[in-house]
Amino acid sequence: MSNDRRTFLRQLLIGGASVTALAACGGQGGSDGGDDLPNDPPKGSPGTDAPPVASEGVTKTESLSFIAIGDMGTGNIGQYHVAEAMRQIIEAQGCDFVLGAGDNIYEDGVTSVDDNGFLESFEYPYQNLDVPFYMCLGNHDCASTIFGGGSDNQRGDYQVDYHYSDKRYSTKWRMPARFYKESFGQLAQEKPFLDLFVVDSNPLTSFYTDYDERFNWQNYGYPQQLWMKESVKESRAHWKIAMSHVPYLSNGKHGNAGNLDEGMRQIFTNPDADGQRYKLFLEEAFSDKVDMLVTGHDHSMQWIKPVDSMGPAHILVSGAGGKTDKFQDPERNPTYYQAENELGFVWVHLTEERMLLEFYLVNEETGEFRLGYSREENKPVSVQEFEPA
Repeated sequence: MSNDRRTFLRQLLIGGASVTALAACGGQGGSDGGDDLPNDPPKGSPGTDAPPVASEGVTKTESLSFIAIGDMGTGNIGQYHVAEAMRQIIEAQGCDFVLGAGDNIYEDGVTSVDDNGFLESFEYPYQNLDVPFYMCLGNHDCASTIFGGGSDNQRGDYQVDYHYSDKRYSTKWRMPARFYKESFGQLAQEKPFLDLFVVDSNPLTSFYTDYDERFNWQNYGYPQQLWMKESVKESRAHWKIAMSHVPYLSNGKHGNAGNLDEGMRQIFTNPDADGQRYKLFLEEAFSDKVDMLVTGHDHSMQWIKPVDSMGPAHILVSGAGGKTDKFQDPERNPTYYQAENELGFVWVHLTEERMLLEFYLVNEETGEFRLGYSREENKPVSVQEFEPA
């Protein structure tokens, strides 16, 4: 990263930049990386390579497939069983990439780019999968205790550093920034088939206060919200999918954003632990704009029906990639499907007009897996012609 770029980012996140400035910093200028100085802002400066400019003979993307998993980074036998089930589905049905919805390395993240956690919780379990993993940060990735309280957000920067490391074990790990946009495929020139928007939910919902001021709402949460809203607004992609670790809605123990971890908040120190500000963040950035919201955090599988506050978006909780749990209130939110106390993942197939979701359940002891549920739906958000602001 150049000194000019570094200075620019520091002024943006610490000085309270405008929406226009944040957009200039964002997704069309290339991924931010390299060696940051100790005084640098957190590596939330979003960025991704611009979609390739097609020639007149552009090859139209007919479909894309991906797998969504979360809360997978245990390094235990269950994670290996899920990985093998994924391998078999990928071999049989195809898969262009994997979405990793956070808690990538249990129980308290990593402390350097060379930490063995990258090998034990990611590279070794998935060494037989030849697809890229687009990752987001979870509370356990930004914690300094096994409780995953999320009070040490700077640890998440090492997971960004690993994306750029020339010593990494493989090139599967993709996390160009703490929050970012990534484009896939093309329908026409400068019109991606899919845009993925990855949120860093942890500083907005952590249990305990992080006293590093770089991660407070003014310096980090609000700039992230502004950038995300502008990036979604400017996107010309046919499909739009958002991914975050903490759920917007969930029937698991963590509950819904705005009332997260009810009954436990008296032991938390972060005033944002209820997720009320996070809830508004998601609604302002994504409501009526994205087709799907992929989350984790609760160690279960849920396909929650669309709700008015998020528009037509379908809401997934896929947090059983390495741990399992039971539902706290299975009737809290209406679902198409939900499964507790089993490992699993979701396979998604997108065409121009339709989406097919398949939920696979994996036996934690034996590794045997089965199709738990399959459903096809029309594309949720209607397509409108893009009009530059």
